[in-house]
Amino acid sequence: MRSGATKTRLRVRQPTCTFASLTGPAGNIGDALIRRGTLDWARETSEELVVYTGAAPDVWLQQLGVPAGAVVLRSKRSVPRWLWMLVTAPARPVLVFEAGEVPLHRGNIVRELVFLAETWIVRLKRGVVVRPPRGIRAPTRPAAWLHARAARLSQIALWRDDVSAKIAGGGRVAPDIGFAAGVRRGAAWQERNELIVSLRGTRPHPDDTWVAAVRATAAAEGLRIRTVVQVREDEERAQELAVALGGEFEPWGERDPLAQEALLRERYDGARLVLSDRMHVLVLAALSGAVPVELVPHPTHKIKEAFAVAGLRGISLDASASDRGEMQRFLQAQLSRTDEVLECMRDAERRLADIEAEVRATIKAARA
Repeated sequence: MRSGATKTRLRVRQPTCTFASLTGPAGNIGDALIRRGTLDWARETSEELVVYTGAAPDVWLQQLGVPAGAVVLRSKRSVPRWLWMLVTAPARPVLVFEAGEVPLHRGNIVRELVFLAETWIVRLKRGVVVRPPRGIRAPTRPAAWLHARAARLSQIALWRDDVSAKIAGGGRVAPDIGFAAGVRRGAAWQERNELIVSLRGTRPHPDDTWVAAVRATAAAEGLRIRTVVQVREDEERAQELAVALGGEFEPWGERDPLAQEALLRERYDGARLVLSDRMHVLVLAALSGAVPVELVPHPTHKIKEAFAVAGLRGISLDASASDRGEMQRFLQAQLSRTDEVLECMRDAERRLADIEAEVRATIKAARA
């Protein structure tokens, strides 16, 4: 005789899951800075964390502080697995795209199609899609159209400058996520004795007029010139500039990226003025209390626009359209802005903290 007891099927609850894209080269400390900020927004939003790092080496995981328990997918060969994990994830997953620059030239059409598909997958599963502050570069159709559609499908989509927001058809503008690294207690202003220079190695070497203006400014202010390397490919340029400026060249050399970042932040802590055409050189410098300046021929507007969103305007000057006197007066005028710099940095940090809290509240509400 069969028992009348009914069989019950136990339903095992699947863990919540967050997916975060964190690609980048280990030789670029600025990229590590903003990917680390991306990871901070993704941390502890789910019980499981899946990160895609592309071809990045092991030290990249250390730079970002990827948790030991995270599932790490590497190389383009793991993309099918990443997509499969998204498709088969439990309901209400979270997808966090990496912060930074988004190239939208014609070669990125397929990639943008994939990103749009990822966004649809997560939204159909009643999940949350987060796009931290990003800047659009080289927009073309249909890549820009696809990117804009995906952004509009995301609950949180942020742009780090007004131009990018306009290209995407609107949206919220927020400070670059690098500013979330926080203001540091650098040296007192009267104890700062360096003018630091770090320029891209892929752009033309500054001319003699630029060199003379920078040297004259350092001499007038009693500052020692130091050239540093925040992106490995710029090392040769830093060495050339040290010779031209009569300054001290500090190579990256054999240091691992974490040690190099720590050293650079220490150098910025002791600088009055940091001159660069690398955006995140200037971000880290400003967070250390140094005055950030972009003085190069034909600046791209990226730095000018991103710092304007953080409230700091007038830090860029086109060296190709300025004589020595104009450049020197510009540099000396910037040195009076230290209080303004720190005030803007603290405000940008607060704004980003509020957005991170909003991200977490949005995820919590979606799973309620």
